[in-house]
Amino acid sequence: MTEMPKLMLKPQRDGYNFSLARSVTSTETIVGLPRERKDSVGKVHRPNVTYKCTRAQWSYFLKFMRAYEGLPFLAYLLLDDIDHQWYECRIVGDALPVQTLGDQIFTVQLSLVAKPIKYDVEADLTFLEIYKMTDGQVERYFNLLAKLVNEDLPAAFGGL
Repeated sequence: MTEMPKLMLKPQRDGYNFSLARSVTSTETIVGLPRERKDSVGKVHRPNVTYKCTRAQWSYFLKFMRAYEGLPFLAYLLLDDIDHQWYECRIVGDALPVQTLGDQIFTVQLSLVAKPIKYDVEADLTFLEIYKMTDGQVERYFNLLAKLVNEDLPAAFGGL
């Protein structure tokens, strides 16, 4: 099996928006809150991204689209984590809106569907407990923990 192609462009922050997939199905009730149950079949994120391209990047983009049209590809996106990651994506819609900013810069907007990354619920629950325990100062907690392990403990043992 060949590796999935990567779109080597990074989207602009301006105008970057997305809808996160939820792994539940909601059923409205006549009175009160809706009933929800786990259901993760076929749920995808829906990002709308804009790429601002120089002439060389625009040439790359056009060739990428022609070579892999209709196929899934990897895009470097910020969706269900605090850091950018590679997501398996597909373009949805019949057209790609393009604007030219002079003859040197092009912008193109893509409507994508992106497959969610797999996550570890136990790690999420641990993070929630640390967040509660530290009153939201998670970074400070991990920095102090790293200092304890990497500096304070070796100093306490005097280089043993």
